[in-house]
Amino acid sequence: LNPSRGLCSEEFAGSWPGRSQLCDGTSLADGFPCAPFRTCLCSGPSRRMIHYVAENPLSLVRWRGSVVPRACTWAVPCSALAVLYSYVFHVWTDWSHSLEEEPTKFEVTAWGLITYVIGFLVVFRAQHAYNRYWEGITLVERACGVWLNGVSNLIAFCSTDPAKQEQVEEFQYVLSRLMSLLFCYCMSDITNLDRSHFFHLDLSGIDPACLEYLEATSAKQNVALQWLQRMIVECNRSGVIDIGAPILSRVFQELSIGIVHLMDAKKISVVPYPFGFAQIVWVMLVFFSLLPVPVMCAIGMSTQKAAGYTFLIVFVFWSVHHLAIQIEQPFGDAPNDLPLAQVNHRFNKVLVRLLEMTAQETPNLLKKPDMSMRFMQRKSSLEQTLPQRPQTMMKKVRSLLGEMDFSRAEGVGPDSSLPSSRRGTAASMSSLDSEITRRSASSA
Repeated sequence: LNPSRGLCSEEFAGSWPGRSQLCDGTSLADGFPCAPFRTCLCSGPSRRMIHYVAENPLSLVRWRGSVVPRACTWAVPCSALAVLYSYVFHVWTDWSHSLEEEPTKFEVTAWGLITYVIGFLVVFRAQHAYNRYWEGITLVERACGVWLNGVSNLIAFCSTDPAKQEQVEEFQYVLSRLMSLLFCYCMSDITNLDRSHFFHLDLSGIDPACLEYLEATSAKQNVALQWLQRMIVECNRSGVIDIGAPILSRVFQELSIGIVHLMDAKKISVVPYPFGFAQIVWVMLVFFSLLPVPVMCAIGMSTQKAAGYTFLIVFVFWSVHHLAIQIEQPFGDAPNDLPLAQVNHRFNKVLVRLLEMTAQETPNLLKKPDMSMRFMQRKSSLEQTLPQRPQTMMKKVRSLLGEMDFSRAEGVGPDSSLPSSRRGTAASMSSLDSEITRRSASSA
């Protein structure tokens, strides 16, 4: 990046109003003099993840994102085939004789074994697909969190020297744009979609030669990350960032953790479900879809029962299978895919909020706070400590009351030879001992 080329040219600064808007219509306050906060959203289909209310079953009644139509494409023909087979079986065989015959033990065992094996394979794939689905959104959100935390640290440690205020503004401007561009490139890299589905903050004012080089290279994420790290090092040397070495190393660690998380998420979109598993599951499902048709008729079921049981068995197995197919590749634009576009939009909004002047100012205390809550907290803390360590608290109380001969007072009654002034103190300490002992026993 070449700051001398102008991060915010006069033409650009004069062509946009002081207040600008994000793509969702929320306006941003003035205060960043270098350039307005304008979020560029490229044209492309906008797909949102399906949200539903678990307590309301009616919210689940919808065709978009449902696997019911695909499962019915197998269940309905198999059920119709069962009706046809049952009719032929009824016409060409002795139906009354078949009703008297019961299936042999071998036939029952074979049917149960086949059902178990196919069910295990289908459920195994569904579980594997859900693990990929959950791991994908976990890695993306972790990368988003650590990068936003790193940007927040850098902005918080910017120099407050008025002489360097212009350099600080340029640093924050370029930092937010490069971070937004890096996240956009990473999102488009881990998916099978083009960049029209993602957006980044406006790059006006940044050196066009650098942007052309970034667009032409194949390692866009690595180049953008290298620019970020190099800019942080240079700003630290020049004093734009007033930050210690341990905190600065933490920022570099967060940058590396974020890129590692996103590269780890890329394996989900690059590595598909193993071909051998997918092939054997599909072949066995097709075989199992046709198997109930003669089985239901062979055990003597009526036409209605044969069609109903065939539809139910085939529908259940194919529903789970199609559900696994939909969620095992979660980085796409299907209704059941992860909402990466919303994550990208939220990332840019947080970057913009961190650059606002109000977010960079420390809140001031305008009035004296009420101290009663503080005293109540101290009292509560004392009451919690009292039953736990009675001997320690007893020593503290005795030291406050002064040096007294409590060894004699604890075993002496009211008719003792102690002076009257010390009898009351001894009685008070005796009652305090009993109270502490009681609270210790109750807490134990």
